[in-house]
Amino acid sequence: MDFRGITLLLLVISAVLLSTDGHLPKCCVAVSKRIPTKMIRNVQRFKKQSSSGLCDIDAIIIYVKMPRTKGKKDKRICVHPNAMKLLKPWMKKKQLFSSKIAAP
Repeated sequence: MDFRGITLLLLVISAVLLSTDGHLPKCCVAVSKRIPTKMIRNVQRFKKQSSSGLCDIDAIIIYVKMPRTKGKKDKRICVHPNAMKLLKPWMKKKQLFSSKIAAP
């Protein structure tokens, strides 16, 4: 490759990185259909991944607080969108519980 080709390639790569806010998206490439109950209890947050965006499949990304891991990030698990049926009631219950604790 000549100098012009390398320069053009670097410009294209930098344009792609800038268009994705400086980082490449972390997409789920496979999903689990089951979530163990112990993990549902430790879910900190979740977000939806849409196949109409940069990623190829629909998924729910759950972030699970792992016990006995101080200072580490939450574990990221990709689950099937039908898992929302299990997550919604638990997260609602968790939010109600935390709001009761926070109130004087």
